[in-house]
Amino acid sequence: MGAGAEGDPYRVSGFEEFWPHYVRLHQRAETQRWHAAATCSSGLLLGLGIVVESPLLLVAAPAVNHLIAQASHRKFEKNRTLPWKNFAWHTRAELRMLRLVLTGRMQAEVRRWV
Repeated sequence: MGAGAEGDPYRVSGFEEFWPHYVRLHQRAETQRWHAAATCSSGLLLGLGIVVESPLLLVAAPAVNHLIAQASHRKFEKNRTLPWKNFAWHTRAELRMLRLVLTGRMQAEVRRWV
């Protein structure tokens, strides 16, 4: 379940098959909170960049998100993610995880898939 050819989770047919893999990479509450902070920071930078018409802030937004998120993986999960392998799925998963963290339901999702 959740892995396509040769065990590669990116070779599945759709996002819903990818989601369990993403959840397993984000098991710890600390990682989830850091990701939520990263996503919110990125959103703020994007919004501010649009309002003040700053290309620098628009470019900084995904970089800040990535740096915070990857730091959390190294510190808490002791793993690494590969968001560039399917940026759309990672972005969608990031937003779903943010919703689940903010509503207090992410740990139930971890128990479901781990």
